[in-house]
Amino acid sequence: MQRSSPVNRNGRDSSLRNGVLHVHVSHTAAYCGGADPGPGGMPRPEPWRGHMFLRAATPDSTGTLALNDLGRPILDTIRTDATDNGHLSLPAGHYLLLDQDRVDDQRYRTLLKDHARPTLHTAAIDKACLDQWLHGPFGVVHIREGDTTRVDMSLFDQCPWYSIPCVHYHGPLPP
Repeated sequence: MQRSSPVNRNGRDSSLRNGVLHVHVSHTAAYCGGADPGPGGMPRPEPWRGHMFLRAATPDSTGTLALNDLGRPILDTIRTDATDNGHLSLPAGHYLLLDQDRVDDQRYRTLLKDHARPTLHTAAIDKACLDQWLHGPFGVVHIREGDTTRVDMSLFDQCPWYSIPCVHYHGPLPP
Protein backbone atom coordinates (compact mmCIF):
# COMPACT_ATOMS: atom_id res chain seq x y z
CA MET A 1 0.00 0.00 0.00
CA GLN A 2 1.51 3.31 -1.03
CA ARG A 3 0.78 6.60 0.64
CA SER A 4 1.46 10.13 -0.39
CA SER A 5 4.09 12.00 1.56
CA PRO A 6 2.44 15.06 3.07
CA VAL A 7 4.62 18.04 3.85
CA ASN A 8 4.34 19.47 7.37
CA ARG A 9 4.47 23.15 8.48
CA ASN A 10 8.27 23.20 8.33
CA GLY A 11 8.34 22.05 4.71
CA ARG A 12 9.71 18.63 5.72
CA ASP A 13 8.33 15.38 4.40
CA SER A 14 6.32 14.00 7.34
CA SER A 15 6.76 10.43 6.04
CA LEU A 16 10.30 10.66 7.43
CA ARG A 17 8.71 10.12 10.86
CA ASN A 18 7.33 6.83 9.63
CA GLY A 19 8.72 3.37 9.97
CA VAL A 20 8.06 0.29 7.88
CA LEU A 21 6.20 -2.81 9.00
CA HIS A 22 7.29 -5.95 7.16
CA VAL A 23 5.19 -9.04 7.89
CA HIS A 24 6.04 -12.54 6.77
CA VAL A 25 3.17 -15.00 7.27
CA SER A 26 3.13 -18.74 6.59
CA HIS A 27 0.27 -21.19 6.97
CA THR A 28 0.37 -24.90 7.81
CA ALA A 29 -2.69 -27.09 7.28
CA ALA A 30 -3.72 -29.44 10.07
CA TYR A 31 -2.99 -33.15 9.93
CA CYS A 32 -6.20 -34.82 11.14
CA GLY A 33 -5.75 -38.34 9.81
CA GLY A 34 -5.04 -41.53 11.67
CA ALA A 35 -2.21 -43.34 9.93
CA ASP A 36 1.24 -41.79 9.97
CA PRO A 37 1.79 -40.40 6.46
CA GLY A 38 5.55 -40.44 6.92
CA PRO A 39 7.82 -37.41 6.83
CA GLY A 40 6.98 -36.55 3.21
CA GLY A 41 3.23 -36.61 3.80
CA MET A 42 2.95 -34.17 6.67
CA PRO A 43 1.61 -30.69 5.89
CA ARG A 44 4.31 -28.14 5.17
CA PRO A 45 4.22 -24.37 5.70
CA GLU A 46 2.95 -22.51 2.65
CA PRO A 47 2.65 -18.82 1.84
CA TRP A 48 -0.43 -17.21 3.35
CA ARG A 49 -2.26 -14.50 1.44
CA GLY A 50 -4.67 -12.32 3.32
CA HIS A 51 -5.34 -9.16 5.28
CA MET A 52 -4.19 -8.24 8.76
CA PHE A 53 -5.54 -5.18 10.53
CA LEU A 54 -3.70 -2.58 12.63
CA ARG A 55 -5.11 -0.88 15.71
CA ALA A 56 -3.24 1.58 17.93
CA ALA A 57 -2.25 -0.01 21.22
CA THR A 58 -1.35 1.14 24.72
CA PRO A 59 1.37 -1.25 25.92
CA ASP A 60 1.39 -2.60 29.47
CA SER A 61 4.17 -1.82 31.93
CA THR A 62 6.48 -4.32 30.21
CA GLY A 63 5.95 -2.67 26.81
CA THR A 64 5.28 -6.04 25.19
CA LEU A 65 1.53 -6.67 25.60
CA ALA A 66 -1.68 -4.68 25.13
CA LEU A 67 -5.41 -5.25 25.26
CA ASN A 68 -7.45 -5.12 22.07
CA ASP A 69 -9.66 -2.08 22.68
CA LEU A 70 -12.61 -2.44 20.29
CA GLY A 71 -13.45 1.23 20.87
CA ARG A 72 -10.33 2.24 18.96
CA PRO A 73 -10.56 2.37 15.16
CA ILE A 74 -8.70 0.14 12.76
CA LEU A 75 -5.97 2.42 11.40
CA ASP A 76 -4.79 0.45 8.40
CA THR A 77 -4.67 -2.91 6.67
CA ILE A 78 -1.67 -4.87 5.47
CA ARG A 79 -2.00 -7.57 2.83
CA THR A 80 0.48 -10.34 2.24
CA ASP A 81 1.38 -11.35 -1.30
CA ALA A 82 2.11 -14.69 -2.98
CA THR A 83 5.53 -14.80 -1.29
CA ASP A 84 3.86 -14.40 2.16
CA ASN A 85 5.26 -10.88 2.62
CA GLY A 86 3.56 -7.57 3.24
CA HIS A 87 4.99 -4.07 3.71
CA LEU A 88 3.39 -0.91 5.04
CA SER A 89 4.67 2.53 6.02
CA LEU A 90 3.24 3.61 9.39
CA PRO A 91 3.71 6.51 11.79
CA ALA A 92 5.97 5.65 14.71
CA GLY A 93 3.91 4.10 17.50
CA HIS A 94 2.55 0.96 19.10
CA TYR A 95 0.12 -1.30 17.24
CA LEU A 96 -1.76 -4.58 17.46
CA LEU A 97 -1.73 -6.78 14.37
CA LEU A 98 -5.16 -8.45 14.28
CA ASP A 99 -7.00 -10.99 12.17
CA GLN A 100 -10.54 -10.35 10.89
CA ASP A 101 -12.16 -12.15 13.85
CA ARG A 102 -10.71 -9.68 16.38
CA VAL A 103 -11.45 -6.41 14.54
CA ASP A 104 -14.89 -6.25 16.16
CA ASP A 105 -17.08 -8.48 18.33
CA GLN A 106 -19.19 -10.00 15.53
CA ARG A 107 -17.59 -13.47 15.62
CA TYR A 108 -17.45 -13.31 19.43
CA ARG A 109 -21.22 -12.74 19.64
CA THR A 110 -21.90 -15.48 17.08
CA LEU A 111 -19.76 -17.97 19.01
CA LEU A 112 -21.49 -17.08 22.29
CA LYS A 113 -24.91 -17.60 20.71
CA ASP A 114 -24.09 -20.77 18.76
CA HIS A 115 -22.26 -22.53 21.61
CA ALA A 116 -24.12 -21.32 24.71
CA ARG A 117 -25.33 -24.82 25.55
CA PRO A 118 -23.43 -28.10 25.65
CA THR A 119 -24.04 -30.66 22.92
CA LEU A 120 -23.48 -34.40 22.75
CA HIS A 121 -19.76 -33.94 22.04
CA THR A 122 -18.94 -30.40 23.20
CA ALA A 123 -19.10 -28.40 26.40
CA ALA A 124 -20.74 -24.97 26.47
CA ILE A 125 -18.38 -22.18 25.44
CA ASP A 126 -16.08 -20.84 28.16
CA LYS A 127 -16.95 -17.11 28.24
CA ALA A 128 -13.86 -16.09 30.24
CA CYS A 129 -11.70 -17.86 27.66
CA LEU A 130 -13.61 -16.20 24.82
CA ASP A 131 -13.19 -12.76 26.42
CA GLN A 132 -9.43 -13.34 26.43
CA TRP A 133 -9.57 -14.69 22.85
CA LEU A 134 -11.08 -11.37 21.72
CA HIS A 135 -9.39 -8.83 23.99
CA GLY A 136 -6.03 -10.46 24.66
CA PRO A 137 -3.55 -9.36 25.79
CA PHE A 138 -1.69 -9.56 22.48
CA GLY A 139 1.88 -8.80 21.52
CA VAL A 140 2.61 -5.18 20.63
CA VAL A 141 4.28 -4.24 17.35
CA HIS A 142 6.61 -1.26 17.85
CA ILE A 143 7.16 0.96 14.80
CA ARG A 144 10.13 3.28 15.13
CA GLU A 145 10.85 6.32 13.03
CA GLY A 146 13.07 5.50 10.04
CA ASP A 147 13.32 1.81 10.97
CA THR A 148 11.86 -1.44 9.66
CA THR A 149 10.06 -3.75 12.06
CA ARG A 150 9.84 -7.35 10.89
CA VAL A 151 7.10 -9.62 12.21
CA ASP A 152 7.20 -13.33 11.38
CA MET A 153 3.94 -15.19 11.92
CA SER A 154 3.18 -18.88 11.55
CA LEU A 155 -0.50 -19.78 11.32
CA PHE A 156 -1.57 -23.36 12.05
CA ASP A 157 -4.93 -24.88 11.21
CA GLN A 158 -6.67 -27.09 13.72
CA CYS A 159 -8.67 -30.21 13.11
CA PRO A 160 -12.41 -29.46 12.87
CA TRP A 161 -13.23 -30.91 16.27
CA TYR A 162 -10.79 -28.48 17.95
CA SER A 163 -11.28 -25.44 15.70
CA ILE A 164 -13.91 -23.55 17.71
CA PRO A 165 -12.20 -21.23 20.18
CA CYS A 166 -12.96 -21.91 23.84
CA VAL A 167 -15.22 -24.91 23.20
CA HIS A 168 -13.99 -28.21 24.62
CA TYR A 169 -14.63 -31.24 22.39
CA HIS A 170 -15.04 -34.54 24.28
CA GLY A 171 -16.41 -36.79 21.54
CA PRO A 172 -14.80 -39.61 19.62
CA LEU A 173 -11.87 -38.91 17.34
CA PRO A 174 -11.66 -40.37 13.84
CA PRO A 175 -9.61 -43.53 13.38
